[in-house]
Amino acid sequence: MPPMTNVNGNVVCSNRFLRGVVEGFYGKPWTTDQRRELFRKMNKMGLNTYLYAPKDDYKHRAYWRDLYSVEEAEHLTSLIAEASESSVTFVYALSPGLDITFSSAKDVTFLKRKLEQVSHFGCKAFALLFDDIETDMCIADKEVFQSFAHAQVSVTNEVYQHLGQPTFLFCPTEYCESRAVPDLETSQYLTTVGSKLLPDIDILWTGPKVVSKIISVEHIQKVTKTVKRPPVIWDNIHANDYDHRRVFLGPYDGRSTALMPHLHGVLTNPNCEFESNFMALHTLATWSKSTVDVTKKEAEGGDNSVVTSDIKLETEGVTEDSTTKSEGGIYDRNAAIKLAIKDWLEEMKTPKNGGMSLIKRSGNVSVITDSVTTVNTCMTMTPTTTSSYTQPVMCPVNTLTGEPIDIPKLPSSPSTDSAFDSTSASSISKDSEEGEGAEPMDISSSPAVSTTPPSGVLSETTSSKQEGGSAEKKVEDAQPSTSTAEGKVPEAETMQVDYEGVDLSPSNPLEMQTDTEEVKSRINPLYTAQPVTFDDLAMLVDLFYLPFEHGPFGVHLIEEFIWLKTNSRVVSKCKRTLRSTAEDVKEWHERSSKYDKSCQSVLDMVNRLLNAPNRAAVYELFPYVYELKGVVALLKSFVKWLAGGRDVTSNFTQMIRWGGCTWSNRGYKDAFLTGKEEPWVFRGGLTGELQRLLPIDGAVDLFHQKPPESPLSTVYIIRPYLNPDQDGVYEVCRKTCDDGLDGTDVFPDHPALIGDKLVGSFLTLSPEFCFVALDSSEKVCGYVVAALDAKDFYKKFEVAWLTDLCNKYPKPKSEGNLSPAEEIINSFHSYKVYLPENLYKRFPSLLRMSLLPQVLMDDPAVAKNMMACLFAALKSNGSSGVYCEVNIGDKRMLEFYTKMGFFDVPMLDEYSEEVLILGRSF
Repeated sequence: MPPMTNVNGNVVCSNRFLRGVVEGFYGKPWTTDQRRELFRKMNKMGLNTYLYAPKDDYKHRAYWRDLYSVEEAEHLTSLIAEASESSVTFVYALSPGLDITFSSAKDVTFLKRKLEQVSHFGCKAFALLFDDIETDMCIADKEVFQSFAHAQVSVTNEVYQHLGQPTFLFCPTEYCESRAVPDLETSQYLTTVGSKLLPDIDILWTGPKVVSKIISVEHIQKVTKTVKRPPVIWDNIHANDYDHRRVFLGPYDGRSTALMPHLHGVLTNPNCEFESNFMALHTLATWSKSTVDVTKKEAEGGDNSVVTSDIKLETEGVTEDSTTKSEGGIYDRNAAIKLAIKDWLEEMKTPKNGGMSLIKRSGNVSVITDSVTTVNTCMTMTPTTTSSYTQPVMCPVNTLTGEPIDIPKLPSSPSTDSAFDSTSASSISKDSEEGEGAEPMDISSSPAVSTTPPSGVLSETTSSKQEGGSAEKKVEDAQPSTSTAEGKVPEAETMQVDYEGVDLSPSNPLEMQTDTEEVKSRINPLYTAQPVTFDDLAMLVDLFYLPFEHGPFGVHLIEEFIWLKTNSRVVSKCKRTLRSTAEDVKEWHERSSKYDKSCQSVLDMVNRLLNAPNRAAVYELFPYVYELKGVVALLKSFVKWLAGGRDVTSNFTQMIRWGGCTWSNRGYKDAFLTGKEEPWVFRGGLTGELQRLLPIDGAVDLFHQKPPESPLSTVYIIRPYLNPDQDGVYEVCRKTCDDGLDGTDVFPDHPALIGDKLVGSFLTLSPEFCFVALDSSEKVCGYVVAALDAKDFYKKFEVAWLTDLCNKYPKPKSEGNLSPAEEIINSFHSYKVYLPENLYKRFPSLLRMSLLPQVLMDDPAVAKNMMACLFAALKSNGSSGVYCEVNIGDKRMLEFYTKMGFFDVPMLDEYSEEVLILGRSF
C-alpha cells in the first residue's frame, strides 16, 4: 500500500502502519472460506494486516504445543498464500500463557518449533499473546526470573531472534490502562516490558479500558512513554463476545485521526458473526486512509455524537467509489457510514448461502448454525491481573479443515477454577442477575432459561375431554409482528439518520380505532417483493450501534415509550384529572400514533431484511433482529392497550425503574454514555433497554426466546381485544378445547357453548385484559384472556354471566346418558366458584390462553409474547401474580404452562379433584 500524507514530519500511514483485523474473540472461529473472503474485502478496502488469534482454536491457545497435521498445514498454507495475494500480511499468533513454564528449555523449544512450522507455510509475521492468564509464576520460574514481565520478555526476545527478527507483535498481560497495576505510568510490569523487550517488537494495547469508548492522543502518548514505543491498537469497539445479545453495526468512532502519527497500527477485533462486520471494516478503512486533522477536539478523541445524527438515509450524492473517496481527506464519519452502507447494500443484494458460495435465488437455504459460547471479550477474561484465568470452550470443528475434532479434556488449574465452565458457557445470562457492584469479568453465566414450551396447542379444556388426536407440536419461541388487512403492502416509513427523521413532534392524533377500522390494520408478510433498501440498513445500523451509545432512532423508541407510559393518565378512563385538557389528550394520541408508526417501520425493515438474497448475512443477523422485532411488537401492542383508555393504577415512574438499571435512571444513563464502565455492565443493548421498559421484571424469562432455525414466513400481530373479535376467539376456543385438539365435533348443536363456558365471561366482564393474535389475513388465531381481580370477577360472574348462561342453556331434563354438551350445560346450573383464599392472596389474577396449532408451528414465541403483553397490563394495575386452571389429565396444557414458568400451587384451604391450579409471579 502506498504511504499516506506526512503531518509535521511524521508519516501518518505507510506500509509499516498496520491496519486491519484481528480474529481474537472468544467463541466459534471463522471458517477458512470466511477468512478467504475477508482477505478479498480487506484488499478492496485497503486494509493490510490480519492477525490470526481465535481464542477457541485449541492449537492456538489450550494446546499450543501441538504441531499442525498435514491437512491442517495445507489449509493454513493456502490461507497465508491467499492473504499474500490480497496484499494482506498474515500474522500468526500463539497464546502459550495458560500453562507455559518460561524457564523450561523444553517449552521454549516447543514454542520455537510451532512457530517455525508456521513459517515454513509462508508466514512472515508472528505474535505472542499473554493476555487473560494467571500472573503468579511457578516455583521454577521464580528461581530464574525476577518478575513475570522479565519471564515473558525473555522468552519473546529469544523466539523473535530465533525466527530471524520478523514482523512481531507482543500482547502484555496488562493490556489496557484499567488493568495496569497500580496504574499506567507506575506499573512495574509495563515499565519492564518497555525497557527489556527488543525495540522492533510491537506491543498490542486496547486503550484506557478493555473496550474503550475513546482513545485520545494524550492517552497514547502516556502509553508510548511507558512502553518505549508507539503501540498497535487491538480495538475492541466492535467486539461482542461478552454479550451475545448484542451486535455492533455502527461506525469506527471515538479515535481521532490525530492518533495515527502516534501509533504503529490499528487492528479491529470485531463481532463474532463474520457477516456482521462490513460496517466495522469499511469505516475503519476509511478512517485509516484519512488525512490527520489535528484539532483540539480531534486530539481529545473526536466528536462522539452519534454518526447517524447528521446523515440522511438517501443514496443521493453517494456515487463515488467508497474505497477512494475519503483518501487524502479528513475523516468524516457521516460520509464514511454512508459509503459503507452503500457498499453493504450491494453485498446484501448478492445471493450467497451459508457456505459462502454464490448461489441462485432459492427458498432452500442451508441453516447457519453458530456455536455460542458465553465467554468474555477478546483480550480479557479477568477483572484484575491477579484473578483466575479462563479456559476457553473449544470449537468442536477444526477451524482450518472444517472437520470435527476430538479435544481431550483440559486439566483444571491447580489453584483456581475456571471463571466460566462448559455448562454455563452456552447459557444466557439474565439481566436481573447482574449485580450492580459485581466485577464484570467475574460474572459467570446463569443457567439458561428454558425456552422449549410443551407440546400441543395452548387451550383450556372442556370437562368432557376426548383422548387421542394430532401429533404433538414442538414449541419454541418467536415474536409477534403487525400486518394490515386490505392486502396492500404499505409504503415503508422513511427513516432518516439525521432524525429530523425521528420527528418527535405530534402529528396525526391516534383516534381510538373503531372495531371496523382496527380490523383493517396493516399486513406485511415476510416474503414480499420489496427488496432491502439503503434506509433499511441505515435503520439497522442505528438500532445495533456501538457499545456505549444507541442510535438516535433507538433512543427515540426508549424515550417516547417512557413519555407515553408516564403520561397515560390523561387517556385513562379512571385517572383523568381536572388538569387533563383536551389538548393533553390530543397530544398523547398524536404521539402514540407516531410511536406506532415508528414501531411498524422497524417491523417492516426486519421483514425486508430477512428477505435479502445474501442468506449468509441474514442468518447471522437473524437472532438479533428476531429478538428486537419481538420486543418492538410488544411495545407497539402495549401502547395500543394504553390508547384504549385502559385503567392504570400503578405508578409507572416506579415500574420503569427495573432495578434502577433503565434509561429513565439518570445515573445509569450517564454511566452508559460516558464509557466509564465496561460495556458488559449494560446487558442486552438496545433490545434489553426496550425489554426493561415493560413492568414485568419478574418474568424476564418470557424474553429469552430461541429463534427458529430459519427466518419466519408468517407474520402475526398481537393487539388488544375488540368486540368484532368475539366470533374469532370463540372459534379458536372451539378448535383447541380438547387439551389442544379440535372439539368442534363434540358440540355440533351448540357451537358457541364452549366459548361461553371458557372465554365469554372474560370478554364481557374483563375485556380490558384480553389480547388476541391475528394471522396475516387478519383472522384471530389465538387469545389470552384474564381478570385483574379474580374475587371481584367471580362476584360479577355469578350475578351477571352465570345467570345469562342458565337462561340461554336450560337444564337438561334427563340426568342420565348426557352428551358432552349436556354435561357442560348441566354444570352451569350447579356451578360453584373455586377460589381458595391462600390462592387469591398469592395470585390475585386469573387467565386462560389458547392458540391454533399452526401458530405454534410458524411462530412458536407468539405464546410468550402474548403472555408478556398480558403481564405488563396486569402489573400496570397492581397485580403481581396470576393463576390458571388445568383439568387433571390435560398433559399438554400442564406441560405448556410449566414451561411458561407456572408451577403447581398446593391448595391449603380447599382441594379440587377436577382441576390443577398453576400459578406464577411477575
